[in-house]
Amino acid sequence: MSFQYETAIEIAKILKKWNSRTVVILGGYHPTLAHEVIADSEAQQFIDFMIRGEGEAAFAELVQALAEGRSFDSIKNLSYKEDGVFIHNPRSANLDLQSIKLPNRQCRLTGHYMIFGKQADVIETSRGCIMQCDFCCMPQMYGRAFRKYPVERVIEDIKQVKDRGSKAIFIIDDNIFIDADHLGELCEQIMKNGLQEIHYTIQANVARISRDPKLVELMAQAGVKVVFLGIENIKKTNIEFLSKDKHVLEQTTQALTLLRKYRIISVGGFIIGNPYDNEQILWEHVQFAQKNTLDVPLFMLLTPFLKTEIREKIMSEGLLTNPYDFSFYDLSHANLRTKFLSPNELNLLKSKMYGAYNNSALLKSNMIRTHYPWYFLKLILKETPRSATNFLRKFLYKNWEYENYKADKVREIRRMKKWLLDKQNYIQKELEEFSY
Repeated sequence: MSFQYETAIEIAKILKKWNSRTVVILGGYHPTLAHEVIADSEAQQFIDFMIRGEGEAAFAELVQALAEGRSFDSIKNLSYKEDGVFIHNPRSANLDLQSIKLPNRQCRLTGHYMIFGKQADVIETSRGCIMQCDFCCMPQMYGRAFRKYPVERVIEDIKQVKDRGSKAIFIIDDNIFIDADHLGELCEQIMKNGLQEIHYTIQANVARISRDPKLVELMAQAGVKVVFLGIENIKKTNIEFLSKDKHVLEQTTQALTLLRKYRIISVGGFIIGNPYDNEQILWEHVQFAQKNTLDVPLFMLLTPFLKTEIREKIMSEGLLTNPYDFSFYDLSHANLRTKFLSPNELNLLKSKMYGAYNNSALLKSNMIRTHYPWYFLKLILKETPRSATNFLRKFLYKNWEYENYKADKVREIRRMKKWLLDKQNYIQKELEEFSY
């Protein structure tokens, strides 16, 4: 992903230094979005190949071509070098999911990933999304398309995950609710095969959850314990800015009520930092989450990912403050300003929002306590000294918030200084190359 790119390049440098013959292949969302930028950067010297879009077929073909010494020009989705210059092959059509074999779980480390204290793994039951959210880069991967795996394949995958000792599964589908019948059949088969003791986490669309209570009940029976809802925002103008698919505020309330009725943990994602967001609007999101007893709020800062319509909108408004340092493109750092708030003010307010929500809502009717009492207790014990420390800091240092703000400002200035220096070096090299 974009925020991982800088780390990936550092790893590539280490590998090349250790053995210059090591073949480095970069794949995922960022190369798909930014392959032209990467190809023209200094980092390209540490990368041999890039795979854009879906990688299963392209990666397999590349490995075979390397082993047999064949040309790379016929491998779709591949970017490769000739005389040090990247050539970008055409993209392929979306893969037929029937052709993708089950992952070899025996090659996978276990015990390193947890969901609420339970050993966890991931599965996939479908790919793609047909919604029209301007902030999402998913269309660059799959287009606006939706494909699903056969339910029998998914059940076999779940069985293999269970055999490896995992007690929880995150279903990583982009939007599993696009085909409600497919999800319903999956829930039925999970129960028929005795797999409902596994704790499932899914991502869902607010509108579809709100209008299908029977399916929500079936999900709960099948072992779904956590649902991530893309609430996005509570302001109509912001929803219209973020997406062509209009979410209705009443649907969010209905969806959260349904999840609580069937004792499912609700995780709600809010996108903040829209052009007309001010401090009051941000706090209204906290109040909405509290009023609707949201178990886990995620206050995510609007991120101008490459080739998204949101990026174009933000640039046209003159609000983009960090166009190229992708290490901050992680939904947690402000890369833009609003008409009323600077990036540092957005970062500071986001931290305050989390602090206020945890202090007021964590000990009330949080559904995490119902399903994971020991994890919840440990979480409370862990947070208690931190809350006490923060209280003492505020008591002893009245300028504590200002000090945080100042520290963020210093970090931003250093980051911009580094970016300017890199740009200066790049321009100098260009001048040297084209000077006579």
